Amino acid sequence: MKHTVLTAVCLLLIGTGVLISGTVAEIEYYYDADPGYGNGTPIYSRNTVDINQLINTDALADGFHRIYVRAKNQDGLWGLPQNRTFYIPLPVQVTPPAYGTVSRIEYYFDADPGLGQGTPLYTRNTVSLDQLISTAVLEDGFHRLHVRAKNAAGQWGMPQRYTFYIPLSIEPTGPYKNITHIEYFVDSDPGFGNGTVVSVPPGSNLNIDIPIDMSNVEHGNRTLYLRAKTSSGAWGFPAKALFSDGVPAYLTLNIVEGNLIITWEDLYTIDTYQVYSAPEPQAPYVLETGGSFGPSDWTGPLPTDPKRFYRVTSIYDEP
Repeated sequence: MKHTVLTAVCLLLIGTGVLISGTVAEIEYYYDADPGYGNGTPIYSRNTVDINQLINTDALADGFHRIYVRAKNQDGLWGLPQNRTFYIPLPVQVTPPAYGTVSRIEYYFDADPGLGQGTPLYTRNTVSLDQLISTAVLEDGFHRLHVRAKNAAGQWGMPQRYTFYIPLSIEPTGPYKNITHIEYFVDSDPGFGNGTVVSVPPGSNLNIDIPIDMSNVEHGNRTLYLRAKTSSGAWGFPAKALFSDGVPAYLTLNIVEGNLIITWEDLYTIDTYQVYSAPEPQAPYVLETGGSFGPSDWTGPLPTDPKRFYRVTSIYDEP
């Protein structure tokens, strides 16, 4: 095995060539430590060097090594050695020891209380845990959970750890400022005070229905933002919600290998669509019963009409 591993290394190494002016009188190689000029193992001597030769590595221990090759010309001048690193694998496959029986699993937060002093979780050799852990004793802020196990021989494994955060539990106290302005916008923020204004009575605790005009909003997936301003002029963070009108947007039509392919933006929570077509935009649209659907595309036959108009909707938002 060692010969096979090193042969590839030597082919790569010597194939790069050893450059030195004059006629090559001697080439030698050595491993790891330099034995001195002329004290390496000779391998070849010819002016034009092209070597494909096995080199014995039986004397080397398993692990990483470095081979050096250098040449000397007829005037006795040695060139700089070329070197490559290679690895000799272990001759015997090491079998890891069998796992011991799990006799204890424990966890602790933040500071290690000592082996065996954590809170016990579970004891079983094949462990699959899905268990709630109480954090009632912890303060607000960042903490770290550690979990470790011990086998029947009393040996503890390295603890696994996870960082988590407990948010502030303090409820804000009044007096609350009155809300004097509410506005909404879709997708892009127009700037504070430039959204669509909602008429509301001033108050610190409002529960109202807000009519939202979607007549100028493009079809497809959209994000609605809503924010409020208090009587002191402070704006709150906008609340947002994803929505779709059930009509796909960004439709594209392509002809591929004699088929018509329509693609669109996939809609939130919608996975079934219908395709309709008509000879004119104002004519009645007829359901296309042929073709096949992909996740957000439809492939159907080319129309025989000189022109054809298509519409794609979700099945519960038919035209």
